[in-house]
Amino acid sequence: MSVPADVIEDSDLYNPYEDTELLREAATGRELDDVIYLSLGETWSRVAPGLVSALEEGLPPHSHGYVLSPYGLPALRRVLRALVPAEHGLPHTARPGEDFDVAVSQGGTRNAMFHFGRLLGRRSHEPAARPAVVCPSPGWDYPGVFSALGYDVHRFGLEPGAGYQPDPHDVAHALRKARAGTSGPLLLVINAQHNPTGANWTGGAVRAMVRAALEVEAGVLVDDAYYALHDPGTVPVSALRILLEEFGPLPAARRPPWLAVRSLSKQFHCNGWGIGALTGPPAVLEHLLGRLLPEYAFVSAVPLQAAMATWLRSRESRVYLATQRGEYARKRAHMAEHLAGGLGYPRDAFFVGPSGPYLLMRTPPWYDDRKAESYRSFCLRRSGVLLGEGHMTTPGTSPVGGQGQVRLFLGPSRQTLTRAVRRMAAAGLTWHGGSAPSP
Repeated sequence: MSVPADVIEDSDLYNPYEDTELLREAATGRELDDVIYLSLGETWSRVAPGLVSALEEGLPPHSHGYVLSPYGLPALRRVLRALVPAEHGLPHTARPGEDFDVAVSQGGTRNAMFHFGRLLGRRSHEPAARPAVVCPSPGWDYPGVFSALGYDVHRFGLEPGAGYQPDPHDVAHALRKARAGTSGPLLLVINAQHNPTGANWTGGAVRAMVRAALEVEAGVLVDDAYYALHDPGTVPVSALRILLEEFGPLPAARRPPWLAVRSLSKQFHCNGWGIGALTGPPAVLEHLLGRLLPEYAFVSAVPLQAAMATWLRSRESRVYLATQRGEYARKRAHMAEHLAGGLGYPRDAFFVGPSGPYLLMRTPPWYDDRKAESYRSFCLRRSGVLLGEGHMTTPGTSPVGGQGQVRLFLGPSRQTLTRAVRRMAAAGLTWHGGSAPSP
């Protein structure tokens, strides 16, 4: 899997992406197209063919102009308003337009999370009180998003021995601790198809987390970026459905603000499109998109939204997604055997979950004492394989200290993944270490 030179910044201006720096450093003596890139979750080449065809085969003329709705292109919004309730099995008691509504997100889920954090601050009855967020660790870069908005960050741990399932008691404790420190906005993040482990959190744990949030009057952010990516036969736990079941019987005044973000780009290998769904109470969507959005942007990427609407209405999109689920399941099993075999990893040193496109693995114990560089950098220099951060951090900031884990992206072909493991083994990057060439 080559890294196209066209996506690497080549100017003298500051570039915050650590991957770019690592690739530049490793380029000495190695061509960029010789690197196997298994870091952020990008292939650059596996976009759904039917989606590309929908973009090429003609778009409505109005998709090239302004859209006079902050909630996205109406054609795509109509598709999502039908798709989200159906895929999540939302309760019939949850009334569209009253208990929830669906809009198009653009610019990526990170953008939506950031402005939801802004919204909570603006709606606070105590604007001077410092806000706080409670999120999982390991996890995606929620601290980077919300600390930029002045949020204090509280974490609840996920342990490999428990299959990276959250302990509701730990979550409730973290929420109570956070609430004791502020009278301002408090937010709980639920990522039931967990990034980076691929664990599918249990419905009981998610329900307990929602109830714990209610007890301390915390808002809820449901991160459903990988909801549609799961092994065949696996039923993804819908945090959105559980939230609506728990909030539904409550008077409107007692329901905390909440938002569910869903990525379409992840499931169709088009991360550059940045398109997804936002589901939330109508009042939240109105404030978020009807009031905050016009302050900084118009609705954008409208031709892409038109193509996505066409693609989602097709049978081909459902076949593509089902096929992709099967491929990921086979690659998970394939890589588990290679890690245990070719790299000699014990089974408890890596985790293969049923969801998402990643596999989390511990760094070999023999590397613990090395302080000069990260294991990601060391692995890249020795083998030409670039792994991802086990704890994601904001581009331009220092990685979380003492990571002890790396993330392996399963998006490329099985042949490419096999080649990556064999390269690492040949370079001595096994669990017990081995003879490796000098850097």
